[in-house]
Amino acid sequence: MEPADRDLHAEFCRELAAMRLFSGPRRAALEQAVRRLREGAAIDEVVSSLPVGVTGPLLARHAPPPVAAPGPPVPGLYLCPVGACNRAEQRYAGQGPPECLVHERVLTFVPDA
Repeated sequence: MEPADRDLHAEFCRELAAMRLFSGPRRAALEQAVRRLREGAAIDEVVSSLPVGVTGPLLARHAPPPVAAPGPPVPGLYLCPVGACNRAEQRYAGQGPPECLVHERVLTFVPDA
């Protein structure tokens, strides 16, 4: 998988919870896309098959940096549990571990050495 595809896959995974607020045909298309990703389809193929109403906000979104953290960072990163993308999340004390909603698993923790 190309680095750009891994970035897109990570962004899709990161934003899936928000996109699941869609209803009707957009939600149905989104859930079909998630199923195809679980089956091993390429992210660029999956995203290009989605309606613009689903992918437009995803492809244009640039998240602002966090304003404040609830506690000190946990020393280490959480990574994609199946190695399908390059998603890497930092967790802060008081927060639960981040989840991959595509594969319905908690991200894999890799402690700092």
